[in-house]
Amino acid sequence: MKGTLKVDLTRCIACKACETACVVAHSASKTLLGALREDPRPAPRIRVRYLANELAAPYQCRHCENPWCAEACPQGAFARTGEMTEPVLLNTEACQAAKKCLRACPYDAIRMTADGTKAYKCDLCAARLSEGVEPACAEACPTGAITFIENGSPKPEGSIGDRQYLVIHEGTSAEYAIDPVACTGCGACARKCPQQCISGGKKEAHTIDLARCIRCGACFLACKFDAVRCTAPVSALKVACQAAG
Repeated sequence: MKGTLKVDLTRCIACKACETACVVAHSASKTLLGALREDPRPAPRIRVRYLANELAAPYQCRHCENPWCAEACPQGAFARTGEMTEPVLLNTEACQAAKKCLRACPYDAIRMTADGTKAYKCDLCAARLSEGVEPACAEACPTGAITFIENGSPKPEGSIGDRQYLVIHEGTSAEYAIDPVACTGCGACARKCPQQCISGGKKEAHTIDLARCIRCGACFLACKFDAVRCTAPVSALKVACQAAG
């Protein structure tokens, strides 16, 4: 089973059902109660982040055509098992905790285990896909904010700039801007931007060239000072509720 995971930001209500489903799917017991009792306890490979204007979005590995993590890893622990339609997988046995992948990933999609010895990330539920079952996050999402579209079905192109992705974000007119007061000029956002459309000197407020911005959210995920803000419509579900009321 192959396809693209589509994330519609306007439908996410931050219920975090995707996070819970991810934990269960990557647990040894495959049950919620069993996962809570495991040691170490499995962690979600997808995380819901609040943006602005009551907007939230789930973020995980994008499974890039040319993954930055694979380029950065000195042990070659990241690899795609086949062509672009296959997810980028992390071989934990090969991982030596160099952490270069964490710095290389624009989407803050890679984490370290609690003891700091191994990296982990979304594997697009490769085991489930091999059994013909969609990823756990898509199956669990109650609002359709995360959907899995099989190859052969009408689907988005899944491209950003000159790269292809197996996980794409769409369905929003979100724009990112940098608060000049909150910005410390650390440059983290500029280093993570895939389009290199953020400018600004060291310790100076940075700015985003919206004409070149592809609204991927990498700058938002990279900023540790809450200086990158996002504006977007309220969730489609809330609009529907308001209309019904």
